[in-house]
Amino acid sequence: MKVLFIFGGMPHYLRDLLNKLSQTRNLEVVVLLPEKKSSTIGSGVAEKRDDCHFKIIYSPETLLLGQKPHFPQITQILQQEQPQILVVGWPYILGIYLRPSVRYWLYKNKIKILYRSIPYQIPPYPKAMQFYSQEGFFDENMNHIKADTFTKKLKYWLITQINKGYFCWVDAHLNYCSKALDILPTYGVAKNKIFITYNSIDTDKILLAKEKLKNENKLFAYNPHRIIHVGRLVKWKKIDALLEVFAKVVVSFPQAELVLIGDGTEKNHLQQLAEKLHLKNKVKFLGGIYDSEVVGNYLQSSLACVLVGAGGLAINEAMAWGTPVICSEADGTEKDLITHQVTGFFFEKDNFLDLQNQIEYLLQNPQIAQKVGKNAENFIYTHINIHTVVQNFVGAFNEVTSYQYQLSYEPENLAYSRS
Repeated sequence: MKVLFIFGGMPHYLRDLLNKLSQTRNLEVVVLLPEKKSSTIGSGVAEKRDDCHFKIIYSPETLLLGQKPHFPQITQILQQEQPQILVVGWPYILGIYLRPSVRYWLYKNKIKILYRSIPYQIPPYPKAMQFYSQEGFFDENMNHIKADTFTKKLKYWLITQINKGYFCWVDAHLNYCSKALDILPTYGVAKNKIFITYNSIDTDKILLAKEKLKNENKLFAYNPHRIIHVGRLVKWKKIDALLEVFAKVVVSFPQAELVLIGDGTEKNHLQQLAEKLHLKNKVKFLGGIYDSEVVGNYLQSSLACVLVGAGGLAINEAMAWGTPVICSEADGTEKDLITHQVTGFFFEKDNFLDLQNQIEYLLQNPQIAQKVGKNAENFIYTHINIHTVVQNFVGAFNEVTSYQYQLSYEPENLAYSRS
């Protein structure tokens, strides 16, 4: 069976996932990517298009109705590849759903359409207009987007109807987190069409990196005073708030240090803020590090990983290295990964006094941080890891094709996969 994925780019974690998926018996993976860097790829996101064990097709990307990117040659590509399943996410679903000729071709050729999403910032259908007009949402630059005019209300009403249309039109949904089971049915999606795949970094690579560092005696010594943040330096990560909180923490814990791994548009601003808060010698800006051994070494030797704003796989990565995570609302996946004070810690959204208390609690009780970190590590290797995610994808593919192709994934590393 052939599955064609449509993506706007190829971050390392996506490449690793597709490489594992390509090991599935009776499955061929093909990926369609834009010829040039897409606007769908966030600032500071590093792409990895080398060492891909699957076929990649490059095609020009244009804007549909002058708004959202799509592939105008998608029908020709589908004719050439003849996949049995098409996996697509936002915004590329629009270039298929809003083009009747593409939809008809898919129907005529009996290709199954699977929509892959978190879902993130998607309100329940009955509360959609209330959400858009009263609460709104934030983009990566923390611009508050609300339907606060008649034109905007009309726009978001139309978006809501389009969402409802393609949510129900696709053959199945592949979702990162279990909250999809609460949200999608409000749009009319049957629960048996929702497959919770979760998401994961390559946990095999982390195990190998751990073993290598240990054998070479290169593991950094545990530092019970170090707090770490891993992620892009962009506004919606709210790292400025983390610096503000950390400035208060060091008053009571002068030995505390903060390590920031990541790059992005906010780097200069954050460095200036750190200096303004007299944290120049307390905060280390290490920049973007894409060597999993180096990142992991910092993680495993830190007291805790703190995420103040948006986040996703940084939670999985920290937990896999045995580092407890303190976070609030990330992207929804945190609810499936973290149980408060068992596999991590939650603080109330935008309650920075609560965040300060959580950090200071662990600085006072490093043995609790280590215990929770160990629980987090065990959870990853028994519940949500690279193998369980691939198995969930394969299970969904088998279901939507009525087990016609008998796909089978047998992990190379049988020491762990599913509890």
